[in-house]
Amino acid sequence: MNEKYEITDISHPDYPHLHRVRALREIDADIHKGDLGGYVQSRENLSQKDSCWIFGDAIACGEALVSQYARVSGHAVICGSALVSGGACVSRNAVIEDQAMVLAGTVGGDCFISGNACLAQNPKSNVAPSVTGRAAVYGMVYGSVMISGDSVILPGVKIDMPTRDVLEIRDGRVCLHRFRGWPQNTPAKNEQRTRDNGPER
Repeated sequence: MNEKYEITDISHPDYPHLHRVRALREIDADIHKGDLGGYVQSRENLSQKDSCWIFGDAIACGEALVSQYARVSGHAVICGSALVSGGACVSRNAVIEDQAMVLAGTVGGDCFISGNACLAQNPKSNVAPSVTGRAAVYGMVYGSVMISGDSVILPGVKIDMPTRDVLEIRDGRVCLHRFRGWPQNTPAKNEQRTRDNGPER
């Protein structure tokens, strides 16, 4: 098996059971052979497949798994039985814990994704959520949703934005940002058709 990383003897200054990883080969344009990554508890925390990686002082421990093309950086912590996968990016001081799944989108700030929470891309719009600030998500969030501030998404709540319009939830307040994605030059074509087909002056 062409393993992409090894677990070094470099232990975490506060949690000695965690150790840094080191790339054994070129993984992608940002991760080169010999580069040190973040901390894991075991080989089960970071997949040897694809280009997923843990950067800086980020941690993956317990039964948590970082897989596929996911990126974890900063001082983020992935713990419990959490899964960070797909193209998800988790950064800063974010915590993904319990059985939570982050399958797409971005998570940052000082937020928590906990319980049975799930963040994922909407299959129609191909857009994924963003969570930052001090937000806490315990429910399911799909699509073009931005959650920030001190917002809380309670267990059992499902938010699914199937269009490219952005649903913003900031400090518990909800607003909608319309996406104006009309084809270019449409007004000009309509105007030309009116001139061509309209009555002569």
